[in-house]
Amino acid sequence: MKSFAWAVFLTFLGFGAVGSLRAQTLSLEIMGGTGINFPTPLTFHQDGYPDIQTSANYDTKPFGPFAPYYAWRVGLWNGDEAWELEQIHHRLFLTNPPPEVQYFAVHFGYNYFFFGHAWKKGGLVYHIGIGPIVSNPESSVRGQVKQEIGTGIFDAGYYLSGIGFQTTLGKDFYFSKNAFVVAEAAMTFGWAWWVPIADGYADVPNIALHGHIGIGYDF
Repeated sequence: MKSFAWAVFLTFLGFGAVGSLRAQTLSLEIMGGTGINFPTPLTFHQDGYPDIQTSANYDTKPFGPFAPYYAWRVGLWNGDEAWELEQIHHRLFLTNPPPEVQYFAVHFGYNYFFFGHAWKKGGLVYHIGIGPIVSNPESSVRGQVKQEIGTGIFDAGYYLSGIGFQTTLGKDFYFSKNAFVVAEAAMTFGWAWWVPIADGYADVPNIALHGHIGIGYDF
């Protein structure tokens, strides 16, 4: 997944160098945080069985197990506006599985990759973005276990699964000319309609409120 993130990052910089010659500042932000998930529909489609439909509650478990929750953002700023590339490594652990589901988690990432725009106004920073969801799930449905390591993108268990949208409100607290602390709240709306399970797939929409805090730097 790190290779994928770097590939997207470098592609973004390449387009920025060609198409954003007026950009005055390149910013990089790296953040930790967590997400509060709202109940959303969840449907399991498994070959040879009727669909399982439920209202899902999820825990984020931002510090583990496995890879923690994180986010990063790169922005090309021209004055008070920027074009941005962002990843939110969201995590979903189903806490109310129906009887047929022993375990369901997207813990190596319900990964949002957003291309978006930002504005600074009144001391605040506003962000909006849209982009693909890349998932890495693990599940046991009707006793059939599915672990995605060894398949998918880079044989690492990652799958292009859907699309997401985000809107964010934040504030930057500069402690030097170029370095700052970023604090923000974000809302994400995702629809991952193809998350693999054994002999099938899950339809996994998600709505979440996120809190982020981290470090940023202007180059």
